[in-house]
Amino acid sequence: MTNHLHVGRGTTRGALTVFPIWAEVAFPVSYSMDPARARVGELPAGPSVGLLAVTNTADVPLLLLEGQLLEGGWQNRMVARSTLLAPGMEVPLDVVCVEQGRWHGAAGHAARGRRASTRVRSALGADDSQGEVWRRVAGYDTSFGPSETSSYLDHADRADARARDLVRGLRPFPGQVGVLIGLAGQPLVAEVFDTPRMLARQFDEIVRAAAVDAIGLPAIETPGRRARRFLYRADLVTPRPAGRAGIAEAVRGRTEYVEVSGLVWNGHPLHTMLTNPRHELVLAA
Repeated sequence: MTNHLHVGRGTTRGALTVFPIWAEVAFPVSYSMDPARARVGELPAGPSVGLLAVTNTADVPLLLLEGQLLEGGWQNRMVARSTLLAPGMEVPLDVVCVEQGRWHGAAGHAARGRRASTRVRSALGADDSQGEVWRRVAGYDTSFGPSETSSYLDHADRADARARDLVRGLRPFPGQVGVLIGLAGQPLVAEVFDTPRMLARQFDEIVRAAAVDAIGLPAIETPGRRARRFLYRADLVTPRPAGRAGIAEAVRGRTEYVEVSGLVWNGHPLHTMLTNPRHELVLAA
């Protein structure tokens, strides 16, 4: 899934370095990533921390990505694994709570396309993923002040002005299909889409989520040679089928240097995420 990736020159802002990625892309397929087309609510039988009811209201398949935030309901949640929903498809979606101190509210959620930081998202790989997500969300109290309900959204909102300043003016280049984020001198995460149009729709949220973690880190540039080595190591990973994800198939693979996850639909890679399992923010000890 990561063959023929080419990384460009990075742009550094403080601790954050953003690299463009180009790749050979297949003929585009028709699907949506518009979060407004997801109707999200608590389960009809009653709220459950780890599940939400999601319906695709679009007339094409709808892609929801791991780490996207679902706001409202009885507590704010985060998508736990990427999935592709057929038109009209309704499923119980795997989620984790990113607001430990609230268990009340309305049934509906707002899906605005916002992303959790890699520090929070990567906790999904822990044995106790829910407990680890809560621990990492609470860790932002030091940077942004305590949240009354221990909500990641509170922390992201407080960091928003600084995060926007950090990424102001960053835009994807023509033909760019992916982005690699380096923080404090090391590659952290990369995302690759099947077309430049889909990257363009996600780009702002990807870099703003990364900027939340960049705040307070040492202003160290991530060198291009490390970005290239990270993608080279990703090429050595062979992702394996990891179960159905709606109408798509999830794939995963891992070495000590790179964790690869993604979705494939009818043999067509839609989205690939590369994570550095050795980065201090992923370890978050």
